[in-house]
Amino acid sequence: MDKERQNKWRSFLLAFTLTLVLLSAIMIATVMAVQPSMPQTDRTRSGDEFTFRPQAADTLTMVVIGLGADGPGEFLLTRFNPQYGQVPLTLLPPEAIVTLEGANMTLREAYQKGGGNTVKAAVSERLGVAVDKYAVLKRDAFIRIADTAGSVVYELPYDIIYQKDGFDINLGAGKRRLDGQDIANMFAYPGYESPQEKSKVLGGLVAEIVNQNLSAAGEEISSGLFKLAVNLIDTDITYADYEYRRSAADFVAKLDTQVAGNLPLQGTFLEDGVNFELAEKYVQLIRQYFQAVG
Repeated sequence: MDKERQNKWRSFLLAFTLTLVLLSAIMIATVMAVQPSMPQTDRTRSGDEFTFRPQAADTLTMVVIGLGADGPGEFLLTRFNPQYGQVPLTLLPPEAIVTLEGANMTLREAYQKGGGNTVKAAVSERLGVAVDKYAVLKRDAFIRIADTAGSVVYELPYDIIYQKDGFDINLGAGKRRLDGQDIANMFAYPGYESPQEKSKVLGGLVAEIVNQNLSAAGEEISSGLFKLAVNLIDTDITYADYEYRRSAADFVAKLDTQVAGNLPLQGTFLEDGVNFELAEKYVQLIRQYFQAVG
């Protein structure tokens, strides 16, 4: 893989690590109301206290776009579903074919056509799920936020060995504690055999980052993290949206369970070797976990 492509992969890592390492863009920023006109919470009075229970209206689906010097990279689709204590997620390659008003295009082309809002519409149309919000993340934003993130324990399926900017990167296979730089090196690795393999490995890493950093969604931490993240990224999420939904995030932060799970990519490259066709089995799985519309 040439230097230009390596630089592209390196720029993508910032997007997903930002959202996933801190949870401020996945579980904090994603507490935007799907239907603001509906009842948002279920609070029952018990003595002098209120018991909070998330409702369906607290759910939100967001697409996170990693933006590098050469354009967008992998696209992270994630769903905040506090009613069932779930955060399903999946990584889509920029070559994935989506549709917009019946016309086929890749995710990269959708972003180039109209930014985050066009990506939302194209992903929604192709997958048959409602994508509510988007976030576009750049390297500088990732670096600033990653400085406040903790490490994650993850089992590498194989050695990650390559050169980056003249330096040797060597992450041995097996269970390891990864810091922000290690995670960045995982995303920059040019040796994944296929988009499916990359989605499986990095999606699993992302899920572990979420599960091991749930406390970041708690009310004591989330406000500061959200303010930091939302001011550094291009997004249609606002602080008012967060404030309106932070009780749901706090509820999930206190769950004693593994809330995040990765849905590995399924599909194949077309004969041109460039455009990637999503498998219908995979699309149906996404609809199952992200709630199909229509």
